[in-house]
Amino acid sequence: MADGGYMGNILKIDLSSGSVVKVPTESYSNLFLGGRGIAAKLYWDDVPPDINAIDPRNSLIFMTGPLCGVPGFASRFQICGKSISSNTFSFCNLGGSWGAYLKMAGYDGLAVTGRANTMCYILINNNSVEIVKAEYLKGTTAFECERTLKERLGESVRVLTVGPAGENMVSFATFLASDDSCGAGGLAGVMGSKNLKAIVVTGNRKVAVANPGEIRLLQERARELRSGLPEEMETLGWLMSFEGLKKTPCRGCPSGCVRVTYHKPDGEVRKFMCQASLFYQTRAERYYGQATDVPPRATEACDDYGLDTRAIETMIMWLSRCHKSGLLTDEQTGILLSQLGSFEFIDTLCRKIAYREGFGDVLAQGTHKAAEQLGADAQRLIKDYITNTGDNDIYGPRLYITTGLFYATEPRFPIQHLHEISVPVMMWAARVMGIEDVFVTSEVFQKMARRFMGSEIAVDFSTYEGKALAAAKIQDREYAKESLILCDLTWPIFFSSKTPDCVGDPSMESRMFSAVTGREVDEEGLYKIGERNLNMQRAILVREGRGGREWDTIDEFNFTTPLKSDFGNPECLVPGKNGEAFSRKGSVIDRGEFEKMKDEYYEIRGWDVATGLQTKSKLSELSLADVAQKMEEEGLVVL
Repeated sequence: MADGGYMGNILKIDLSSGSVVKVPTESYSNLFLGGRGIAAKLYWDDVPPDINAIDPRNSLIFMTGPLCGVPGFASRFQICGKSISSNTFSFCNLGGSWGAYLKMAGYDGLAVTGRANTMCYILINNNSVEIVKAEYLKGTTAFECERTLKERLGESVRVLTVGPAGENMVSFATFLASDDSCGAGGLAGVMGSKNLKAIVVTGNRKVAVANPGEIRLLQERARELRSGLPEEMETLGWLMSFEGLKKTPCRGCPSGCVRVTYHKPDGEVRKFMCQASLFYQTRAERYYGQATDVPPRATEACDDYGLDTRAIETMIMWLSRCHKSGLLTDEQTGILLSQLGSFEFIDTLCRKIAYREGFGDVLAQGTHKAAEQLGADAQRLIKDYITNTGDNDIYGPRLYITTGLFYATEPRFPIQHLHEISVPVMMWAARVMGIEDVFVTSEVFQKMARRFMGSEIAVDFSTYEGKALAAAKIQDREYAKESLILCDLTWPIFFSSKTPDCVGDPSMESRMFSAVTGREVDEEGLYKIGERNLNMQRAILVREGRGGREWDTIDEFNFTTPLKSDFGNPECLVPGKNGEAFSRKGSVIDRGEFEKMKDEYYEIRGWDVATGLQTKSKLSELSLADVAQKMEEEGLVVL
């Protein structure tokens, strides 16, 4: 294996025994690259399928990719493990600088098993790896924990921690890493279950690259391709109407993305992005009658207690309906439901959930389980705005059709996949609505679909035809991207005014990988690795009882409740036949057509159409013969 892009070792730490061992990255990277690919194989090898998420044998896996720490490509990393919310394999993707510092310490990844007897943190400084007792950190909020550790260890360290919600194993608890980077997926509670409060990293090593000259050329090419994009496409310009915005890059990012920055009275600055920066704004303005600093303070409260803003947002929708219906009161809950929109409401809600105080203990299970505990009337108030994972239903199949396969086959909210459909459509819709500097005409969009999605008909949303092929191509690309790892807001580059046909270049990712590592892989070769990694994850899900045709479903409301609106595309505008615009408002998914789409998808994947299970021949073709053998022994693969 070439030396570029990898540090050479993955740490394995057992908190129960205190053992620290190193395994060579090369044992995994040749087939799985990094990120979620390697994490999935480590999980397959080490985590018994029949344990629950808080069992000490569950492995919490922190993986970088070969591009992490290379200037110009950003420094994202993945966290994977068995989730508390779903009790199956899950993942999250974080930015900032923590991942780069893990590599600077000399490691491509870290897998943590076991459970410490008392609260602790892991300190990694080059060759020094310590498990440090830290009972004084118990109960601290995330920002408080980071401040405390930096005061003791120095400002140069990077900290990944959980707030009290993680300690108390709240199902939707989140991680917080230095530079205000958050990660959800139901995994932060696993870290809490291990009595592990934080992981602190620092180091002074550099990531070697195989071809620096080619990397510089590719960086220049990426800047050129993106330089002609309108503000709406390059920096999420739809946020530009809000105050306090600036480009705030993750370490190594060549451009940065728009983040809401909140300057606190004490001089501290908080960074928020996209949904997290906006989720409480409308309710706060409605309550106070004007714009205030409550929305960023609300987001800070979620981050500090360690709670997922997406889960909190949908929970608030349900709580509001319960309060208006008389099912819940301030007195019953100890939460100021009558003051919803105020800072006092959101702060009290977060605190009670994070520390599992009173009614907060019920809510800590998530909205669906809380409603189930309250009874049928409360359950009826969960309608078509909350998915079965507790997320807000956006970019759904009633509008985009293709995304139904992502919702059906992924273990958690598949935002990276969804963006490959929703972002180009929203750019096209902006052009339709008269924003002329957006050059994404129907003709350009169709050319992009041929290059990125397999066929022009992939972007005709009046038909189910071509959607299975588009879904498979998108997934293969995204699984490769999640293993490199590259930022979802920058890659792939779909469109560019700097090319003759205004279509971007999907070969950039494979060329970047080759330049960094020295391993020659073309575009199709990279997608084949993505397909392998998807199949690795699929095998895990099937083995844990969440896979096959009966599991590949979408929420019932997609078939029965007409679409009213969608985030970023309120008029539900999509291209139809010959690229003509039409609205899918009022649409539902045809159940029969959806099943036919699954048939086609399974055929493309090489899986068994009747059951949705993988075939032994397909797994072997993808160099997963050992996985196929295990699946055969357990009767989970079609011969």
